[in-house]
Amino acid sequence: MHIKKFTGSSVKEAMRSIKAELGDDSLILSTKRLATGLYEVVAAVDYDLTRPIDLNLADGNYGGGGNGPGRPAPSGRNASGYTKLSDPKNACAQEEIAVPFKKELKELKDLKEFWKLLITQSKIPATEIYTRLEEEFANNGIDRRLAQKVLMNAFKSVSGAGAADIGQLKAYMRNRVSEKIGVKDPLSAKGVITFVGPAGVGKSTTVAKLAAMQALKRKKKVALITMDTYRIGAAEQMKVYGKIIGVPVEVARTAKELASYIGVHRDKDNIFVDTAGRSAKSPVQMKELDDIAGISPDIRFNLVLSAQTRDDSLYESVMGYGRTPIDSLTFTKLDEGSVYGPVINTAILAARPVAFLTCGQRVPEDIEIATKERLLNFFMPN
Repeated sequence: MHIKKFTGSSVKEAMRSIKAELGDDSLILSTKRLATGLYEVVAAVDYDLTRPIDLNLADGNYGGGGNGPGRPAPSGRNASGYTKLSDPKNACAQEEIAVPFKKELKELKDLKEFWKLLITQSKIPATEIYTRLEEEFANNGIDRRLAQKVLMNAFKSVSGAGAADIGQLKAYMRNRVSEKIGVKDPLSAKGVITFVGPAGVGKSTTVAKLAAMQALKRKKKVALITMDTYRIGAAEQMKVYGKIIGVPVEVARTAKELASYIGVHRDKDNIFVDTAGRSAKSPVQMKELDDIAGISPDIRFNLVLSAQTRDDSLYESVMGYGRTPIDSLTFTKLDEGSVYGPVINTAILAARPVAFLTCGQRVPEDIEIATKERLLNFFMPN
């Protein structure tokens, strides 16, 4: 919800400005005459909820709650009615996702009534606090729709004098978002981890960092398999990494070859599979991931994304990889920017735990296992 004040020589004139800027669906929250003789009208309007992105934190089961962070509802759709990211039956997940309008509208009507009551009856500067916090979120890259819902839930839950205490509001919001994000260390268990994602996000470097961490620091038995036979020099680069780290490197061109090499290295603690960058819009390229997933249900997939990518492109990647059983997320290139809100936006949208964060090219130094505290600082820096 976006709240704004309008002034005019009459209420009618202010209403014309409201209609021109906010449209016919705006809600009038209050009117009053100012000392200057002008009339002030406070109006509110919802942001666009027609995009297939669920950022509804009022629902306790979305990516958290009863199912736990990153665990989808069991019905094939998550608790808010959206297609599950990991449901392999949804071959056209992006096209099938639909917004549950009735539920959203009911929620927004309830919140509108709450805001109307708060602003007209309370003596605290609610609108000023709301605007200030909303702007902080915007500056940090938090999706405005997510920020609005978190803020409105905070004001609704923190009553009385607490609604004027920014510290108390922020503490509530951190706790609320903490329930909706998850973290996971895929290295805590043996097995095969396949890294997928768009081109240029740093999958190969991430694989090399993890292999070095496991082989050199933790003394684990590791094997590398690259399926990136499209990018010039990619296989050779991985072989160089393997030689430096001291681990075997295989080149697989098909899912059948991959299955064979996995069998050869079944004695290893970790098998890291690097894949070529794929466009989520390409059915042919995404079908190749189906073939990999078909080798064994035990293969875990990690979706690698750049933290410096625009929100809409990140959302598109999440939706496009909906047919792949994504187990966790990795965000790269944190060192190339200072705004990390998109990491939170994407993690909540994907309803998957974050595994790794990378911040440079050094192998293996510039990588870390994600923690909730680190992610919460992306949402709301201390």
